[in-house]
Amino acid sequence: MERTRASLLLRLQDLRDRESWEQFVEFYGPMILAFLRRLGVSHNDALDLSQDVLQIVMVQIGTGRFVYDPSKRFRAWLKTVTRNRARRHFQERARSPGGQGGTDHLQRVGQLAEAAAHDDPFEKQWRDRRLQMAAEKVRKKVTRKTWEAFCRVTDGESPQHVADSLGMTVGALYTSRSRVIAQLKQAVGEIDE
Repeated sequence: MERTRASLLLRLQDLRDRESWEQFVEFYGPMILAFLRRLGVSHNDALDLSQDVLQIVMVQIGTGRFVYDPSKRFRAWLKTVTRNRARRHFQERARSPGGQGGTDHLQRVGQLAEAAAHDDPFEKQWRDRRLQMAAEKVRKKVTRKTWEAFCRVTDGESPQHVADSLGMTVGALYTSRSRVIAQLKQAVGEIDE
């Protein structure tokens, strides 16, 4: 399993390092938001809660309460922080006078437990986000035609049909697809570094 970049976590200890924090938020913000939504948090509440999670992370790292230990997985800690914030959110809503109690509340709390028990959706969000960032980077490097061919074949369209519609040979299509895959692997590696 890939690990969060140690160099970024070490740089985050300096709260004045705005560039590192922006990089962290750009990478992890969408993942935190998606995880909260998967736990059953409404979109607007998830936006607020993701900011809360990022603030908790900033305080924990910036005050030295979270110290990076390469033998432990940062994402596991971040997932726990996110899940705990969602749990607290549902508890607060259940206690408020107009809050959501009863069956809906129990279902949402159950979703939290289910998310903990199933394949790790937080890890999936992390892998998806990493691939999305790599794809954005590679798409800017290749021609529109190459990217379109790659996407269409990857989406299951017949290579012969794609090649014909784009004025390519099937061999050229496979060659360009292989190059895009190699560039994606390289971009993912750079993100991991």
